[in-house]
Amino acid sequence: MNTIFFKLGGSIMALFMIVLLPLGFVLNQIFTNFNYAHIQEETEERASQYAVLLAGIDESNIALLVKSMASETVQEVVILDENGNVVGNSGINEFALGERLPAQGTRGSFTDTVNGQDYFYSRKPVPSDSVNAGEIYIFSPSDLMGNSAVQVRNALILSGVGALLLAFGFTFIVSKKLSDPLQAMEKAARRMARGDLEVELPVTTRDELGSLSNSMNELAQELKRYRSSRQEFFSNVSHEFRTPLSYLQGYSHALKTGRYQNKVEKQQFISIIHEEAQRMNRLVHDLFELSRMEEESFPLELELVQVENAAQSAAAKVEAEATKKGIALRLEIEEGSQLIVADGFRIEQIFTNLLKNAVSYTEKGHILVKVCTEGERVKATVSDTGIGIVPEELPYIFERFYRVEKSRARDLGGTGLGLAIVKQLTELQYGTIHVESRFGKGTTFTLSFPEAREGDE
Repeated sequence: MNTIFFKLGGSIMALFMIVLLPLGFVLNQIFTNFNYAHIQEETEERASQYAVLLAGIDESNIALLVKSMASETVQEVVILDENGNVVGNSGINEFALGERLPAQGTRGSFTDTVNGQDYFYSRKPVPSDSVNAGEIYIFSPSDLMGNSAVQVRNALILSGVGALLLAFGFTFIVSKKLSDPLQAMEKAARRMARGDLEVELPVTTRDELGSLSNSMNELAQELKRYRSSRQEFFSNVSHEFRTPLSYLQGYSHALKTGRYQNKVEKQQFISIIHEEAQRMNRLVHDLFELSRMEEESFPLELELVQVENAAQSAAAKVEAEATKKGIALRLEIEEGSQLIVADGFRIEQIFTNLLKNAVSYTEKGHILVKVCTEGERVKATVSDTGIGIVPEELPYIFERFYRVEKSRARDLGGTGLGLAIVKQLTELQYGTIHVESRFGKGTTFTLSFPEAREGDE
């Protein structure tokens, strides 16, 4: 009984009852009051009409008039002469002919003590030029109002029961329609918590429930991808460490056991051990920095940075390697200030990683760095004429240990973390990075940062 279906259905029904019961009571009161006012008005109007009629007849016709009135309506009439004596009575048993009617108001309620019948009455004086009678009383049975009220009340009850049944059916359908997706999501969440990510919820609506179902499907896909990438990460880390460790172990063992032919070979073994140790050190350093970036615990020393200077400094660091490969390295800097609020060292690191990557994957041609201002943002592009990237691989190039040409991974000497670090550093400094590439034609990385405004420090 503690399911969302019963809670939701019970809430809707309770709300319906809260609205229906007061509404029925108010409608019943409105009709009762209207009916009561109508009977009062009709009784007074009838009394006025008969008072005028009495003014034009003689005393001998009073009995005939009373009899006629009694036969035509359910109302009763009592006629008094000028002395207050009853001269006509159609059925008020408490007053026989000749008895005096106790003093009454012009209208009100009256109970016949003989038969217990309740009446509403209206008293009207006969016009003064008549000498036959003094006043006339018209009595309307209160049952008329009560019967009408009962009929209305019964109609309201039947309508309420019908509305209640309709509301119950509507509530059942709506509660089922709303609770079924939620229950399906709850089951899917439990499966995902147990590690079963092969879940797919149907998206049947375009409202919040449909959006939530779609989000859970996306979450399952992201978790699957995360689990896959985590396994791949551990596999890559193991692989990246296994190769240099194998070199270290093999060559250090050769040195320890004296398995080298001469000093030249010995020095070669020592150089290999040194290079592999440096490779491992770079890998550990990059992994540590990337981990801190993802945990948002990476320190940044924000200041006003001239993007032009960062690009030129990074280009100077890779220029020698580019020249060695016969690659032209050009810079196109737009005149004017390209100031941003960032960490100058990290902005230079972004350009350095992108330029080293461009040099590594370009055999001939050129590398072009552009810096300009577009609107309120500073834009920088790093383009090359290298091997390019196939469209299927573009979504993954910022993942850890991803390499465009895996067969050359060891020769290039990178850790496979450069672009992942570039993306994290860019986003930490409120920037964006976008890549476009044509396989065999080259690749362009586009950086965009918000331009520093007056007052930024």
